[in-house]
Amino acid sequence: MNIKFILLLLSISILLSSCSGTTTKLPSQEISSFNVNITITDDVLNTVKPLIFGDNIEWVKNGMGIWIPSENRLDKVLVEELRNVGITHLRYPGGTLSDYFDWHKAVGKERQLIINPFENINEYPYFGPEELKLLCEELNIPVTITLNAGTGQPEDAIKWVEYLIRNKYNVTDYTVGNEIYMANPKEPIAKTVQQYIDFYSKCYEGIRKISPNAKIGAIGLHDSGAMQLSQNRNWMRDILNNIGDKMDFVDVHNGYAPVIRPAFTMLKKRYPDDDFAQCFMGASVYVQENINLTKADIEQYAQNSGKNIDIHITEYGPLVYPIDKRHAVEDVSWNRTLTGALYLACLFNVILSEPKITSANHLPLCQDVFAALIGITGTYPNRKNWRNIVYYVFQDYAKMANRDVMSVKIDSPTYSTPSMGIVPKLDNVPYIDAGAYKAKDTLTVFLINRSVKNSASVNIDTGLDSFSVKRISTLTSDSYKTENNSEKPYNVIPEIKDFEQIKQKGIFNLSLPKHSLTIIDFSIK
Repeated sequence: MNIKFILLLLSISILLSSCSGTTTKLPSQEISSFNVNITITDDVLNTVKPLIFGDNIEWVKNGMGIWIPSENRLDKVLVEELRNVGITHLRYPGGTLSDYFDWHKAVGKERQLIINPFENINEYPYFGPEELKLLCEELNIPVTITLNAGTGQPEDAIKWVEYLIRNKYNVTDYTVGNEIYMANPKEPIAKTVQQYIDFYSKCYEGIRKISPNAKIGAIGLHDSGAMQLSQNRNWMRDILNNIGDKMDFVDVHNGYAPVIRPAFTMLKKRYPDDDFAQCFMGASVYVQENINLTKADIEQYAQNSGKNIDIHITEYGPLVYPIDKRHAVEDVSWNRTLTGALYLACLFNVILSEPKITSANHLPLCQDVFAALIGITGTYPNRKNWRNIVYYVFQDYAKMANRDVMSVKIDSPTYSTPSMGIVPKLDNVPYIDAGAYKAKDTLTVFLINRSVKNSASVNIDTGLDSFSVKRISTLTSDSYKTENNSEKPYNVIPEIKDFEQIKQKGIFNLSLPKHSLTIIDFSIK
């Protein structure tokens, strides 16, 4: 996320600290128990793109702990964790960090200090492009590059692309800049929309000359949340009108939610945990609507060229900033909770079904604060690392790469929530979310129970003449606020039941625990 946005949140925190906190109680919307009918149809919505399962790695802090400078090598343990989770590509050198990154200072033996804008310090780039290449070759995955459109010049970006090509890096695509539309005019990375258009055009023309088939994308955002993020509401219109014919994709960050704990429109209010948890898990409905609006922007403003513009979501995941100092520890912990992991599962069901989305990157990769796949704390060789709950969600969905996404009809009771964080008011959110992914001989169904109080009895019409159940995996806990950490790394792990032969026809019934993810593998006969 952009520094300007962080400063905005800090200003909100000052306002919060000057207010007496209040908690608004809502009448319980939960029903005592409920039944759900799910029908898996023959309609294929999409084929799961493998590049959906990317992540972000930053050049700072030794590549988020991956690089061990004292031994001049990669951390083998962390590398194996990345291999096991199923990451298909890595975005580098970061988000906001990209628009301050001097790539030429991070290569070779005579490296120079580079500004780390988050901590306002100059840092030595131990994890530069060369170390990135070693990691990607070890994992046998490509990289997506975010070019410096902030403090850099188009010539710098073009020379970096030349360097990457000359040294045979496996690059999937190049994005020009990161969230420039959010930058405060006083920030060194700030650009007006016209300045960005001019910058992008020069980069595009230069890169095309040296790499005619390179995929190049521009940054965009459709503001549809409860709080305005962009400095320019017409950003999407202007870039698509002016450079839509020069874009292979538009790079958006619309997969974050809910960003802050209190209600943005009424900052004094902190809704009860139950209501916040259901808003958090239901936020994928908001993301779905934002994707639809983004597609409409492309169709309206890019016109004929819009048919060829894909969508890349290069940052997504559960996100809660601890802006309220009185509740900072509690609020930041929401990132790592079961609630956040279930939001990610619902988000995957949205992203995987959309043909326009061809690439995506979870954020962050390794960290001890936000919803990283791998939690990490301490200093090598005495540090600890563990799998956060989102690791297991990411891992199971990554296995769906190249499968057909089947259309699913869900007959479920619904609930509504008021606006919280950037998430607007939600109505008619199904308690049960579902995704179905089909291979030649296997149908895998993901079921998320968003209810914070009750289990659900679910009847699944698989649409198959005959099938057997091979495996059922369940991810849940007594509390939706449970998290994994360095002291208790196995608080929440998948509970797996394997079956040899359970042949069945017609309807399959099972019970879903409250606030849970259940994955069923059906063997197709």
